[in-house]
Amino acid sequence: MRHSLNNLFQQTIIMQYKLPYRNNGIQIPHTHVTDHSDDCLLQVASNDDIAKLIYNGIIDYSYNDYEIDSTRLDNLQIRALQSRLKYNPQASFQTQLSYGFQGEVVLYLVLDYFYHAQKAIARGHLFCPLENGETKGYDSYQMVEGDNGVIYLFFGEAKFYIRGYKPALEKIFEKISDVLCDTYLHRNFVAMESHYQHINPQSRIRAIIEEWYNNPLINMGACAQLYNMQLVYPMLVIFDNKANSYDELIAEVVNHIDTEYKNVSATLTIPHHLFFMFLSVNDARYIKSKVIEWISQRQPVMP
Repeated sequence: MRHSLNNLFQQTIIMQYKLPYRNNGIQIPHTHVTDHSDDCLLQVASNDDIAKLIYNGIIDYSYNDYEIDSTRLDNLQIRALQSRLKYNPQASFQTQLSYGFQGEVVLYLVLDYFYHAQKAIARGHLFCPLENGETKGYDSYQMVEGDNGVIYLFFGEAKFYIRGYKPALEKIFEKISDVLCDTYLHRNFVAMESHYQHINPQSRIRAIIEEWYNNPLINMGACAQLYNMQLVYPMLVIFDNKANSYDELIAEVVNHIDTEYKNVSATLTIPHHLFFMFLSVNDARYIKSKVIEWISQRQPVMP
């Protein structure tokens, strides 16, 4: 993450607490699908600051670090909007509001800032301009090498809806079983194969793809276990705070998940971990609208 963007993030979003949370008689458990804890994030700056974070984060989301030329940021921004994510300047405003890249940019920034998760490959490389549809696959391709030598693949999901958290959670749970299986992970590795040269050279993902070159019948998801990899599936949900207090809002969201989505199945053969990241914002519609406005005006990108 660029230094200026890192400073802006630090002033804009904080980790309020992790679940389970207990304080002054308040007790909020983590969700029943979570392995260990959920992250509860909070907006602490203006709506414009959140929008500024997203607008300026498009470049870091779209390109590998070595591709980012700090002297040509405005040029990179325009190119990214044409070739690295779904955005149609001729589409209706309502359609532009529905594009998923804003949530995906926040997911990248959150994982980078709080978990120091490096790009396995910039997600912009997996977008196909000819299709001009939402990029298939996971919403993040980041990784963390643990002290134990395990590579944690932070391949996650992001939902940023202006209609609240319930439709976002519905979409997440519609596909969660399909996402957490060897076949889906295998297809994502296959998609990265076409961009082999852009995969982080330090990642063992290259070795897995090379194994597949030699034997196309192997399951690359299962092969990942041999290379000491584990899948981490963070699920970022960004939504307005309509409750009387932050604690009440988080408790409400957790209760909704535990009540409405009891059965979650996963068939992945490699070790995997799930957790939610809840980000409460003041006005989701305003934030997304402001990003679209700045895109249309081609506002300068901060250095």
